[in-house]
Parts: sequence; structure tokens; C-alpha cells
Amino acid sequence: MLEKNFKSEEVNKTESISIASSPLNFSIELVKKIGYDDLPELIIISDHLVKEYTQNVRLTKTSIKKYFNYPNTLPFILKKSDMIIGYIIGVPLEYFSNDPSFQNDDNLGKENTLYTYAFVILEKYKENGYAKTLKRVYISWARKKGFKFVSGHIQEGISKRFKYEVEILQKFNNWHGTNKIFEYYRRLI
Repeated sequence: MLEKNFKSEEVNKTESISIASSPLNFSIELVKKIGYDDLPELIIISDHLVKEYTQNVRLTKTSIKKYFNYPNTLPFILKKSDMIIGYIIGVPLEYFSNDPSFQNDDNLGKENTLYTYAFVILEKYKENGYAKTLKRVYISWARKKGFKFVSGHIQEGISKRFKYEVEILQKFNNWHGTNKIFEYYRRLI
């Protein structure tokens, strides 16, 4: 089904820039253009979010094309031995100007905040420092692009574990049908 819907002007191989790597076959890449060949891996990785949240967070071909769209967004993939094991996507806050979940953010319209749309690592790689390294690269690039803040929606209580100071701007009961309380946070970068 993906193949039928993939347009001829799109590429099979992802075009990316290597940002960080290690001798242990680990790399972080800034995605310039996502390729058809990587769509199944990205969708499978997003299934890990579905377990924790809802089916609404599962990536689709359409959402991948929308959010892995540099320079309008800031998408990074994390690879181990050339296999994608995670990703993080930053989206300028203004993309969500009509969404009520963002109306309490007084930075909306100031073009200074990068919203963390998705951040997921395959479960077996979560405790190896990969997530921290990916987040550091993401924050560094956000600064380079001129952003002063990052924000996101996280499950209530997670922000207490952050090593940096965050401001909770709003709480949402049953956020997107999860039956969980989520906090909308913002932090200076």
C-alpha cells in the first residue's frame, strides 16, 4: 500500500547529514528528505508510542512526510549499525496555532519555540545513553536555528525527573484519549 501512494518525485533512500557518530556503530542524522525505504522502520518505532499513549500517535506515511520535512521541521534519526532505533522531531510552535493545547503558551506567534512533536527510542536502547545524546544534539540544533525555548506534552510527573528547570504552562486531563494527565512544559535552551 505504501508503494502505490509514494510519488515518483520522492526518493527511496533518505537524504541526511551525519551530526554525531561513535566507533560503536551509533549515529545521529539530521533528515533532509525522508526516503521510502525508511518508512516501515519509522512506523514500527512509532508503535512503541501507541502502547503508552493511543493509536493517534502512530506515524503514517502522511505524517512522516509532514513532520520529517527539514527545514520546516527539525527531524533527527538515531541509528545503531545502520538500523533506525529512534527519532526526535521538532516543529515550530506556530504550526499548531489553531490547536487549543497550545493557546496557553504566550510564545505562540513569537517564532522562538520549538515543540517536541515526537521523541521515541526502541525499548531495548533506552538505558544506553542514546536518548540523552539525541536530545543534546536536538537542543544544540534548536539553538543554532535561533530557537530560545523547547516545549512539549509529557505525562504528569515526568518533568520532575528533568535535570533542567521547566515551566508547566497547562495540564490536560485525558490528553488525546489517553486517560492520563499530561503537562505542557516549556524550557529555556
